[in-house]
Amino acid sequence: MTARISSSVGWEATKEEFQRNLDRVNEALDELSDEAIMRDEDLARHAFHQVGAYDGPTIFLYTEHGTGIRHRGQLDRLLEESEELWIVPADVHL
Repeated sequence: MTARISSSVGWEATKEEFQRNLDRVNEALDELSDEAIMRDEDLARHAFHQVGAYDGPTIFLYTEHGTGIRHRGQLDRLLEESEELWIVPADVHL
């Protein structure tokens, strides 16, 4: 039960960060020129990078292989297939 509760909290944090960065991308596309995006005005390119991230500060859950869990289907599959899950608090951002 603890794994499911912790995964729900971690998944909500992942979704919130993804949506925040996706909103920034959409805003940049609506408001900035291609040249301004290329210059990384308002950190637009950073937001693009974060939306596509496989790891780092916007990904809160990882598999046993250290790869980021990027969508709910992947998380659900892992929860269904795993008989034993470990919640390991760690700072993986070096």
